[in-house]
Amino acid sequence: MNGNMLRGLIIAAGYTLQEFAQAMGINNTSLSHKINSKRDFTLKEVQKISRILRLTDDQIYTIFFA
Repeated sequence: MNGNMLRGLIIAAGYTLQEFAQAMGINNTSLSHKINSKRDFTLKEVQKISRILRLTDDQIYTIFFA
């Protein structure tokens, strides 16, 4: 999990982490834990993040699976 890359893309898209958590339908603490690899994102969450941020397949792989 590349939390720094995800965090950067969230900010580059114009979201604060709090706004992004709201867009995802999760609370701030859950988003923080997931970005910091304390918990895993679900497949549905990865799909939602991909849609919201319009991630490429390469970005998805680099952030979540590399």
